[in-house]
Amino acid sequence: DWLASEFMMPVRNNAVSWSVKDTLRLLLYSDAFKRSSSPAKHGGDESLLWRFTPRRVEAEVIRDGILRASGKLDATLGGRSYRIHNVKKTYAQWEVVDNHGPHTWRRMLYQERMRRVDDQIFTAFDFPDCGQVRAKRPVSTTPLQALNLMNSPFVVQQSTLIAERAEKEVGQGAGAVKRCFELLLGRAPQAAELKASLAVSQKRGLKFVARALINSNEFAFIP
Repeated sequence: DWLASEFMMPVRNNAVSWSVKDTLRLLLYSDAFKRSSSPAKHGGDESLLWRFTPRRVEAEVIRDGILRASGKLDATLGGRSYRIHNVKKTYAQWEVVDNHGPHTWRRMLYQERMRRVDDQIFTAFDFPDCGQVRAKRPVSTTPLQALNLMNSPFVVQQSTLIAERAEKEVGQGAGAVKRCFELLLGRAPQAAELKASLAVSQKRGLKFVARALINSNEFAFIP
């Protein structure tokens, strides 16, 4: 995200906006590019407790975490599953009709799973496909994941609810931005983060801050 922003609106001295050549120069001169990709001899196999490669959490954790942040998660234990699909005579006619309505705000553990009916949002995060049999769930990284967390109706809806909750609890301004960080990331923002987020909130609205935080690696990964 930073690199895309720097490509369009650079803040570096003498940088040229929309310049592929300038961006390539930035990449090749970076400290990250100069580093070796070989793991360290000591602890490279992750057998020691001091080293842990960040891992993305499961689709269910991402979805339920968003609902918990908005205060809309129904944590009731047991009971009937919820459906996101209609019911027709044959499986071939079944289709998703409500992927994010209020009746679906239970933990994703309770989503009724049927063949030919895939969750339209979190299948991108390797949510199980009931038409296949797998011994282990794969973990992929694709552009569709970022697009779903930015533009899906569920995330747009929930980011608005998160913003409303934050403003209701602490009022508007910096306090609401801090509350969004607490709800989604479990921590207070750093000074630079608060400044940037407050500018976005004042220009576009607090819901855009919430959507940006949902899209952050910190929200979706175990560090």
